[in-house]
Order: sequence, then structure tokens, then C-alpha cells
Amino acid sequence: MGASRNLILAAALTGAGLMLAPPVAADELEARIDWGQRYTVSAPLAGIVREISIRPEEQVTEGQTLFTLDTRRLRADARAGEAERERLRLELAEADREVERAEELYDRTLIALRELELSRIQRAMAAARLARVDAELQKTRVDLEDSVVRAPAAGRVLSVAVSTGEAVSPALAPAVLAVLGSTDPMRAEATVDADTAGRLQPGQPARVRLDTGEAFDGSVSSVGWEVEDIGFGHGYRVEVHFSAPEARLRAGQSARVSLPAAQ
Repeated sequence: MGASRNLILAAALTGAGLMLAPPVAADELEARIDWGQRYTVSAPLAGIVREISIRPEEQVTEGQTLFTLDTRRLRADARAGEAERERLRLELAEADREVERAEELYDRTLIALRELELSRIQRAMAAARLARVDAELQKTRVDLEDSVVRAPAAGRVLSVAVSTGEAVSPALAPAVLAVLGSTDPMRAEATVDADTAGRLQPGQPARVRLDTGEAFDGSVSSVGWEVEDIGFGHGYRVEVHFSAPEARLRAGQSARVSLPAAQ
């Protein structure tokens, strides 16, 4: 009888223990901090670097001026193009009047059809010349806009690769001017096994904890489909994006990532 009571009590305590057991803890993985995205800023056209408006480690905003190229040749091309466009505009206006006169004379049977057709051909050729100059002038204006190189996104200047007065030419090689790293969001990278990768989905909440004790809420941004080794053993890469606008984080800092717990 006593033995039976002891068995019943043990079973009850075991059941209670199961009911009060804490949920399975979220996976915490060794991770590495990196920029949310890395941007290589290159020269969109050939020219001389006239002004550098940034320094390494500086924080920049999207659209901020980074470099200015010399535009003297482009401005001269633009003035020449505008003058040529005006000349061709007058030429086209005269060609229009010649067609009107030819049509009137033809209606009065004073000229042959061939002469009328020739006047129309001359007008079409004048219109084509004007269109070509308009296109060249538009290209020059685009080059003038591109001579001011702006930040493609907000971030930190990681390096500046040119000096004032240096010639750059994308036709010879990709003319790298600077490298930027976006800081909001930042990114934490880790690797997981196939089972964990299979249950993770982009958008799921995650948490990033630094060695300093600082922690930031984030979300899973991507889960890899191929095994690789990014420094923590072979596994599937998991990237977590998180926002830390007040923290001065650096790429390569160690961290730990807490992922959603298994259900």
C-alpha cells in the first residue's frame, strides 16, 4: 500500500515538473558583425578629381556629395552644343518654310513633284541633325550631373582610394573612389545546421548580443542554401539585420545571436 502511494506521488511530482519546466531556450550562436551592405563607389566618367568631401570613418547620409570631378571640358561641350542646337533650330525653321513654298508652287503646277520631295527630304535631314545634337547635349548634361559623385546610401566611409588631382577613367579599369558600409541596419552572420536552417524564415525575430553586454533586437534577413565555412565551422549561413544607431560598431566584432526556439 505504501509502495503504491509512493509510486502515485512520484508520478504526480513528475507530471508537475513537466508542466512547470521552462520552454526550450532559443539557440544562441557564435556570430560576427558586418555592415548591412558594402558599397563600392566608382567614377561614372573619366576626369580629374577636383575635390574630396569625405574622410575615412566619417558617417555620411544618402545623397551626400563625396567627390567632385573637374567639369571645365564638359561645360565647354555644353556651350558648344547649345550653340549648335540653336543654329540647327534656325536651319529646320528655314527648311519648314521651303517645304511650304514648294507645296504652294506644286499646287499651282509651277514645279515638279520631285522638287517638292527634295524639299521634304531636306527638312527631314535638318530635323535629324537637330535631334542628334539634342541627344549629345543631353548626354553632356547627364555627365555634368554625374561629375558630382554622391553617396548611394547612408553609411560609414571605410576607405578613400583617390587623391585630389588624380585622373580616373572607368574605360581603363573600374575607378574605385571609395568604399562605404551601411550602418543601419547592421548585419550579424552565423552558421547553423540543416535542421535549424530548415525551420528559420526571413522576418523571424532574433537578438544580437555583443561581448560588451549590449543587446539589440533584429530579424532574420536570409538563410543560406549551401554549406560554407565563415569562421564558425561548416554550416548554412544565417544573416540577422538589426538597428544600432547610437553604437559605434565595427565589421568583424564578435557577437552571439539568439534565434527563434524550436517549437
